[in-house]
Amino acid sequence: MAKFRSLLLVTLLASLSTAIAESWKVQNINLIIAAPGGNKKAEHKLEYPYAVENITADSTDVFKFSFKIENKEKPHQAMVVFQSQDEFQDEIMVAASVKSSGKGRFDLSFNKADAKFKYGTRKYTMTFLVGGPKIEEPYKYTLGNIEVKGPSSNPATRPARLHYQAQPEIHHQFRPDQKLINTAISGLFTFLVLTPFAVLFFLWNKLGIKFEPLQAMASKPFDLINAVVFFGSIAGIELVFYNYWTHVTLFPVLQALGGLSVVAFISGRYVLSAVQTRRLQRTAGSAKKEL
Repeated sequence: MAKFRSLLLVTLLASLSTAIAESWKVQNINLIIAAPGGNKKAEHKLEYPYAVENITADSTDVFKFSFKIENKEKPHQAMVVFQSQDEFQDEIMVAASVKSSGKGRFDLSFNKADAKFKYGTRKYTMTFLVGGPKIEEPYKYTLGNIEVKGPSSNPATRPARLHYQAQPEIHHQFRPDQKLINTAISGLFTFLVLTPFAVLFFLWNKLGIKFEPLQAMASKPFDLINAVVFFGSIAGIELVFYNYWTHVTLFPVLQALGGLSVVAFISGRYVLSAVQTRRLQRTAGSAKKEL
């Protein structure tokens, strides 16, 4: 039990020391208002949480601020935030440079600083902020209030305040559908396109043309099947193209064309081989008759 108490006490002391180490230690905070020539108009040595009141500065004065950080870990950023006490609540952040020794400072000339200092005479709340990645809790110290007088000539003009509000609803106007041609006219031209084929078949019938290849294939069922499959695959490819032009997307078309192309290639080889064989047989028969 005694060992357990000792261990618990050591743990608590270690936690306490860690908590103490994880806080910023800032000392020697000094605030000076100086004239353009360097003469001090006001000087305040500050210590947390004391805050100064009723500091005034002209538009040509210089705000000098210095401090020292006693921590081993140096801050990632140290700044003084000036926030106006009017309806606009403008914030002006002035960063300080911190040396390796922990000393930090900056000199702010109101005449050359942010244009928000030139919008006229206004009061600002000064807040000193220190923060870093290895110390979780930042250091925040409200230094007090300061009144900065606006320039006597050529004051800055505040830009117009932006008012965000809902805009009118956008109504999209799509192009109207294209008017289709009259059904009667479309049917007439379809009839005119098919008329030459009807005339062709009529003349073939009058002339007595016989399709010997088809008759020869009819005597050999395997060749006939290959021919039907081949012409069917060609017709299927044409049908796929028609569907692609009308409503089908690209990837289903590619899948269908892949299968039909394989069928057309295999069956076409057999059909062409059969045609070549009959042609050679016909040529050999004609040569024997001549002999």
